[in-house]
Amino acid sequence: MNILLVNSNRLKHPWPVIPFGLCSVAAALEAAGHNVVFLDLCFSKKPDRQIRLAFNEFKPDFVGIGIRNIDNASGYNTIFFLDQIKAEVIEPLKSEFEGPIVIGGSAVGISGAEMLHFFDLQLAIQGDGEQAIVELSARLEKNRPLNGLGGLILRQNGEIIEENPPLMVTDLNTLPSINFNRYLKVRRYRKYSSPLQIQTKRGCALRCVYCTYNRLEGSTYRVKDPLCVAREIETLVNETGIRHIEFTDSTFNIPLEHTKAVLRAVAAKGLNLKCRALGMNPAAVDEELVKLMKRIGFQDVDLGVESGCNQTLLSLGKNFRKEDVLKAGQLLQQENIPTSWFLLLGAPGETEETLHESFETIGKAASPWDLVVIGVGIRVYKGAPLAKAFVATDGDRISDNFLRPVHFEPKALDIETIRGITKQAYHRYPNFLIVNEKSQYPEMILKAASTVMRWFFPHQPIWRVYIFVRKVLKALGVD
Repeated sequence: MNILLVNSNRLKHPWPVIPFGLCSVAAALEAAGHNVVFLDLCFSKKPDRQIRLAFNEFKPDFVGIGIRNIDNASGYNTIFFLDQIKAEVIEPLKSEFEGPIVIGGSAVGISGAEMLHFFDLQLAIQGDGEQAIVELSARLEKNRPLNGLGGLILRQNGEIIEENPPLMVTDLNTLPSINFNRYLKVRRYRKYSSPLQIQTKRGCALRCVYCTYNRLEGSTYRVKDPLCVAREIETLVNETGIRHIEFTDSTFNIPLEHTKAVLRAVAAKGLNLKCRALGMNPAAVDEELVKLMKRIGFQDVDLGVESGCNQTLLSLGKNFRKEDVLKAGQLLQQENIPTSWFLLLGAPGETEETLHESFETIGKAASPWDLVVIGVGIRVYKGAPLAKAFVATDGDRISDNFLRPVHFEPKALDIETIRGITKQAYHRYPNFLIVNEKSQYPEMILKAASTVMRWFFPHQPIWRVYIFVRKVLKALGVD
């Protein structure tokens, strides 16, 4: 079959994200013998024109669209992305093509049925996409019924008639390798210092009340062979010339022993990498781990602490406590690994006292040159444990099953009060950054900052420019 895959993500903050998931789907389809054309709209100024040109040059039998984010995940001043995607991607595609269109990606894994209604489409795949879309293409090609296909959400006559659980890839080592140059103009991503995304596993066994990873990838870990991970990184570095590696597991360092085995395998390759990791968990940070991270070239990490108060950590369903936060900070500073600390304010039971305790804890645990990223308010998503509690108390605020942004507010504080207390802490600490709509920087600034850092501070994360500027302004008495 002729299959057109479309990357709809056009965000570039803090850098354009290489569409790893959709490229993996493309590789799986080509391995199954299909003819795939990849349309990357990330850098498009006129996506409708690119879509029209793609259909003039290629006559697909069906179209797959990757949708990464519903919104910016901020509980305060949330920016909803789907209106723009509908206007600039979905509607132009529908005007050019009357055949089957299937949507997939992490956003669809959260609210696939609701997105089918929103876009007025019939087909969606939730969860792992590689095996599901290969099976879908086989059924479409042979005109076989779609009923019972794992991961498929089917809408007919305005109604969801089937919503099947994800078709999980049980052995990640069997997935075909990805040649990013085959699908993307990699040089465009290199201009922004975009990292290559690497998964060492899928799934998450943790139970954070706001999180949807259990829904997206399952609640058990499916790990890759560490040697396979190391070979994948080596191949991708050689093919793309990109040595900036971002580990994108839901929680990078759990299971801890598997993470260490991956790091040892990568270290043995001697690749001179610049690495970072999303979602490190303070409960699984020890001396051996941070030394291995330093050894392979970790130059920054994201530490998802969410709070520095035990009462709040408990209400968020976290598996660690304040002591773990302080210990993790100490170990990362010992190895001089720059860290972005993430706070999520407005948890169930949050009070002024718990907020002040969190700021005090992070003030001690984080280096003055570490970035503290603060989210004010918790965005409630379908399938998260917090959504069930929200329905029980504030169900009248929900009209579309959490597709459009809904935020949780603790009983003791409203969002504006939380924001006011947070701004006081922001003025005190130059390394604090409050996430809202004003934290988006013009594309020209991102390119310029990336160039400056690459030439003059190649071993420093780009966000240290922000801290430096704030410290200078603070010294000058300018806020």
